[in-house]
Amino acid sequence: MRDNMGGGQVIRESGGFALVEVLLGSLLLAVGAVMICGLCRRCVIDSMRGVEYEQAARLVDECLDEAAATDILTELIVSREIEGDFGDRYPNYRYALELKATDQADLYEVTATVSWEVLDKQYQLEATTLIYDY
Repeated sequence: MRDNMGGGQVIRESGGFALVEVLLGSLLLAVGAVMICGLCRRCVIDSMRGVEYEQAARLVDECLDEAAATDILTELIVSREIEGDFGDRYPNYRYALELKATDQADLYEVTATVSWEVLDKQYQLEATTLIYDY
């Protein structure tokens, strides 16, 4: 480094970067890349989980529709609870229907629960509706 005409300002002889600056920049770039990869991984996992919950919501809706439209309600009135799976269509999902009587005659509270397991972790989605047995 040299003094620029006695004015007290010091300038570098070369216009390049120092080794410390290059290492620090590389370190920041590496940390940023690792963080971005982690966020991308988390985004993919959350997207997959969202698809699973969407499918479970469809299946819960299907269970409640079937309970209202078929003889399942009669079976529920007798047994109060029905459990099963969706067969080969959705092998990872199971359902449970539970019936509770209300204060009104022939009006029942039906709860449908769909559960599934991913990597040894249990998930479930539950919905309740009122069904009138006429």
